[in-house]
Amino acid sequence: MLKPNYKTKVTRTREQIAQEREDLVLKTAGEIDAIVAEYHAKLPRKQAESIGAAYARFSSRFQESIADQIRVIFEAAIKAGIFIPREKIFYDLAVSGKKERRSGFNQLKEAIENKEFEVLLVFTTSRLYRKNYKSMQFVEEELVERGLRAIFVKSGLDTADGDNWRMMLQMYSFLDEIYAGMHSAHIQAAHETLFLQGMVCTSLSLGYTGQDVPGQFTKQKRPRQKIVIDPETAPWIKKIFDWYVAGKSMDRIAQDLNGDPNAPAPNKSLTGIWTHELVRKHLMRPAYRGFWCYGAKETEWLSKKDYAKQVERDEPLKSQQFEYLRIISDEQWYRVQDLLANEKQKSGRKPLDKVQEARPRLLRQLFVCPEHGRKLVVGGPYGRSLLCPLCRATKAEDRPLYTHLNRELALQLTCEKLVELIRSDSELVLEIIVACQQAAESVQKPDPERLSQLRSEAKKLMSKIEFNRRSPGESDAEQKQTELLLKELRGQYAAVSVELTSLETAQSQGVVIPTAEEVTALLDEFGNLIASASFSEDETDFRIARRIIDLLTGGQIDLYQMGERRQKKGWLQGRFVVDVVSAVSSQLTGLTADAGQRQGKEVIIDYKAEKLIDRQAEEAKALSDEGLLCKQIAKEMGKSRSYITVLIKHWFRSRGLPVPDGRRRRKQLPNKQESLPLYRQLADEAVQLADQGLPYLVIARKLKTNDTIIGKAISWWHTSRNLPVPTADDRRKKTLSKAKELYEQGILIKDMAPDFDYGPRGLTLALRKFYAELGETMPDGRSRRGNARSGEPVNGNSKN
Repeated sequence: MLKPNYKTKVTRTREQIAQEREDLVLKTAGEIDAIVAEYHAKLPRKQAESIGAAYARFSSRFQESIADQIRVIFEAAIKAGIFIPREKIFYDLAVSGKKERRSGFNQLKEAIENKEFEVLLVFTTSRLYRKNYKSMQFVEEELVERGLRAIFVKSGLDTADGDNWRMMLQMYSFLDEIYAGMHSAHIQAAHETLFLQGMVCTSLSLGYTGQDVPGQFTKQKRPRQKIVIDPETAPWIKKIFDWYVAGKSMDRIAQDLNGDPNAPAPNKSLTGIWTHELVRKHLMRPAYRGFWCYGAKETEWLSKKDYAKQVERDEPLKSQQFEYLRIISDEQWYRVQDLLANEKQKSGRKPLDKVQEARPRLLRQLFVCPEHGRKLVVGGPYGRSLLCPLCRATKAEDRPLYTHLNRELALQLTCEKLVELIRSDSELVLEIIVACQQAAESVQKPDPERLSQLRSEAKKLMSKIEFNRRSPGESDAEQKQTELLLKELRGQYAAVSVELTSLETAQSQGVVIPTAEEVTALLDEFGNLIASASFSEDETDFRIARRIIDLLTGGQIDLYQMGERRQKKGWLQGRFVVDVVSAVSSQLTGLTADAGQRQGKEVIIDYKAEKLIDRQAEEAKALSDEGLLCKQIAKEMGKSRSYITVLIKHWFRSRGLPVPDGRRRRKQLPNKQESLPLYRQLADEAVQLADQGLPYLVIARKLKTNDTIIGKAISWWHTSRNLPVPTADDRRKKTLSKAKELYEQGILIKDMAPDFDYGPRGLTLALRKFYAELGETMPDGRSRRGNARSGEPVNGNSKN
């Protein structure tokens, strides 16, 4: 397979630049040789009064003035009778006068040290330095104090002119410094005007190009150009953003770009190779959403270090929104900024044994020690555990987190719990659809206070970012802390911007309500990604799964020490709040649920490897909570009663809880016996007979037991249903009501009396009293009986 030739994509390669410079050097040397030959013929060495040296310089690669400077210097040298040998002509091509380390200038200094000439001729004072104090220092200390003469041809300055030269040199060098600043200000002003007109005034980002404007030209006589979207490279910018949102890492994106022969090279690249950092810079560039800035950075020259560095200004010189230059939507751009701010950095070295399964990376930087506010780091034997470094620096008995967290176990239990939480069911799907409908309604009736709040929050966060960026601190520790704070603030700003942009986009485009099938498909996709990510070799699946985990957990799981603070006696418990409905609905609608509408619930995960006794203890405890006796639990589990007692004690002791007294528990159980008691077996039938008005003794005879059991059965039946237990008076009234009903139906008292455990006279007296309590008169028994015999209904006339 042929390796890709990246240099074919580059506008100017290193070799081409080197070749251009070599051609310029040869051309300049040839021009100087011609000038030297011409003027040496006019003034040979023998006729000269003194030996001199020449120095020339220009700043930009767009200038070529060395030959012109040397020619003017030679004309002045002939008039002064100074002979300049070819080897004493020093020059620098395209080097700033601010720079101290210049090859030609260094050769000049070496010649001065060796006193190889008597007079130095320079075109103007600005050719030496652009700083006043440096020019004065060089001429005074390096030339005059060594007895050498200096002539600045076009400045009309000669150190042989008494003491006047000092005042003249100071004035000229001061003017040179001022002119350089004024020149920069003029250039900036011209560039700002071009920028606001959408014209090319600086280098363009990938995805844009210049289009010639007819009739307009630059100072270099080149056509003036207007900035337009490049139809060839702009689609690649869209691909980079789409790839990153889809889960591709920046390294993978760089690899895909480098591997595609049709992909463009990064702008101003000498190698043509995409890197992680270059991809990140393109993803963070606001120009792709149409927001352009000019003068966001300025060049600061460090004289002592002799180099320039780019520093960010408090705010750009000019900024403008050009919608016709938009390549990426605001929604996608801010979404990418949010993902970048929460991007988990790779850390640590790769394992030598190549066994990645025991050291999974999916959950790195997810677990936190809440006591110290510190994320757990890799530690322990072979890097298979996570621990808090601040806890490790604390005495063992005082550590908030004593136990180490096994990485493989943490991955298994966390993924299992999250998959369980998002397992699709009809109720969860319905809640998500309702949440999406509410989001759509809120967009149709936007809350102006919410929009105002988001804009205000974004403004405050940007102010904090600008303040910390301008004041990073003095010490290395302060600067590092500021860097971490800036990353956090930028993440918050990106999140607020994502929500704000989503609301504005939804208001203009509306919200599509998903169907039940779409919600179910998304839940299943989330579950499958989380379940398979730990074993997948696909980096994209890995990254998407981590984004889902961060979405559900909020990017943080707090850990707490549980059990005993001894080896193999304690474990860590993870706690986080999850709102599956809000998380999934935000993915479907692109809108973040309002904090007041979120209904998260706390999820607890015990990170400990399950042992056989732990599993059995959990089962025994569950059966105990159902109210079963130890004897019944033992029968259910196929274990002895003594082992069930061991399991129950283990369950409480492993959690650091006191073991309850079994005798007290038995008293509180509704079923205190293994077999169902007789009174509970007869309860339903006894209540049915009691409802017929039968007394306990009659019911006892019917059910072949005693009245005590019947009373207990009826009492339990009512108590177990939270109903009042009938009193003796309630039972008497029910019995007499039934007897009254039968009496009025024509049943003889002597026939029904035994059924109510009464004698005929006793029942007659009881009924007469009951009629009186009801305010009624009992019908006369003799007149209504007629000639009816026992077992026959009455047939006489009733008389009250």
